[in-house]
This record gives sequence, structure tokens and C-alpha cells, in this order.
Amino acid sequence: MLRSIISKMKKAAKFLSYPLLQYIPITINSLYSGGWHDPLQSNPELLLFQNYEAFQSALYRFGFQNLPAAPAGELYVICLNFKAELVLFRYLTCKIFGQEQPGSIHTFYMTKKYFPHRSIHFVLCTDEGRKLRSFNEEIY
Repeated sequence: MLRSIISKMKKAAKFLSYPLLQYIPITINSLYSGGWHDPLQSNPELLLFQNYEAFQSALYRFGFQNLPAAPAGELYVICLNFKAELVLFRYLTCKIFGQEQPGSIHTFYMTKKYFPHRSIHFVLCTDEGRKLRSFNEEIY
């Protein structure tokens, strides 16, 4: 596991703006990764939740129930048509690297302890460095 994370970090280092040592790798704790299909939603999408009840409600709307419980106080993430593999954080930017996978859903949680209580810029990127989505989210 550690070797795969290191190899992904080395690959990401080729197109990062700053030296790799300035980024904090954040652990991805997967809850579910599998098939999902919506003919109207074909582009990669990133949804963030700071409240577990809102996260569960969103999963229910996507047709998923009885997923394993996650600890309280974490940042909950749903990736549609995307499989996250690596999360790197530096200052006010959180980059999520992975692969586009049409017709898939990946749900996971990650710690918020490295994020300051302010607006963070989240970027969804392919493992080749192509930016797919980005937005700002207030962390509290």
C-alpha cells in the first residue's frame, strides 16, 4: 500500500506547482467503489459533505443504502464517474488525483485536521495532471 502511494506521488510530482515535499498526503478511507449509472451525468463530479447525515441523504438519493458507517467529524466525499487514488494538500489547495471511470461512484472520507477553518480550493485531476473540476468549499 505504501509503495503504491509513493509511486502515485512520484507520478503526480511531474506536474505539481511546488516540490512534492511541500504537500501533505491525506489518507482516503473508501466506503464504496463500484457501478452507478445516470444517463444525464457523464462527466466527473465531486461532492463534499461535512455532515454525515447529509452524506447519507445524498447516497440515498443515488440509490445506495447500508454502506459502512464512517466516523463523525470527517470530510465525506462522493466522486461520480471518477475513482480517487491520491489526495494531496498544500496551504489552501486540496488536489484529488485519480482516473475517470464513466458509470462509477466512489465514496470515501478523509480527515479535516489539516484543513484550516476557511475556504479551501478543491481540484479534481486525472493522474496525468489534467484538471477536471474545481471549486471552493468553506471548511468548518
